Amino acid sequence: MRYILLLAALLVFGLGTASAQGETDFSGTVNVESAFVRLAPDFDAEAVASVFEGNRLEVVSRNLDGTWFEVRRPGRLNNLGWVFNEILNWKFRPEFLPLGDLTTDVIGPHPLTTAPAFGVYMLEEAYMREQPSRSAAQITRVPPLLTIPVLERNQDGSWLRVNYLGYDGWIIGFAARRLPNVMDIPEAPNLPPLNAPAVVIIPVEIQQAQIDRLRAFIHDRQGLAGGLEAFWWRVFRGEVMPCDAPPELTYYPYTEEDVRELPELQRYAPRLVTAIDYLKTAREPLLTCGVVSPDITVKARNSATNARIIFEVTLEMLANLEENVVQFRRPRQ
Repeated sequence: MRYILLLAALLVFGLGTASAQGETDFSGTVNVESAFVRLAPDFDAEAVASVFEGNRLEVVSRNLDGTWFEVRRPGRLNNLGWVFNEILNWKFRPEFLPLGDLTTDVIGPHPLTTAPAFGVYMLEEAYMREQPSRSAAQITRVPPLLTIPVLERNQDGSWLRVNYLGYDGWIIGFAARRLPNVMDIPEAPNLPPLNAPAVVIIPVEIQQAQIDRLRAFIHDRQGLAGGLEAFWWRVFRGEVMPCDAPPELTYYPYTEEDVRELPELQRYAPRLVTAIDYLKTAREPLLTCGVVSPDITVKARNSATNARIIFEVTLEMLANLEENVVQFRRPRQ
């Protein structure tokens, strides 16, 4: 059996995991050798403390885009400061954290003056628009994997008025993780009536079959991404590992008819191409084996991590679609 091993001394790196599964245990574990805690959610802010690998921290608030968490040590009353969210392993929904900073990194013309009670986690990139309509003028783009404040909603919650670093406008609801309490968000006044465009109704069973096929494809590759991520981490830590390359990776097969039956494929398929490309990068060093450098190990592990995150987010989008569209249309028993 062939093996693969690290060429040189260990480096330090780590990426946070954002698998949102709960809303009560707002805590995380430091996943890097050491990191500064800062006075404000900014890398240039004053360092006020240090944390070390394995330290558990309670998370008490988030910043304007959810990339920084305000933390304290377990059982303490005083907050310690701010850490970049990727230095923590965490498994909660950051949109349910309170907003703890209103000013750092504001670049738009409409900064917040009070902290809104609601937030939303972006599953995919979305255009912010001046009105809750696809035909409304674009203001800016909101990137994926951020948590941003929500100010208002439209009549049915299909559009959300948000504030992204001082830019104020509307995003379409399916770009964000579904909020179970979306109708508790205040409705914006003076909105035009909802449009009811003519649509082609696809039988719910056909759409469900398309979702199930896509989910099965993603699950298999999500497991491979997680396995490669753990594999390269162990190599990076100095373990000698068996060098068995996974089978050649293929892209998700679909046709124009598949898109007609599940139009969301037009959004999902390109991101899956990106995820598969990351997986191919994570697999590539296993085709030659032998001794690998730390740089190759880091690149392979980071590529596997990126693939895993894309798969996880796409699965969340499928769950949203299934709940909001397919299940909604099923006849009640």
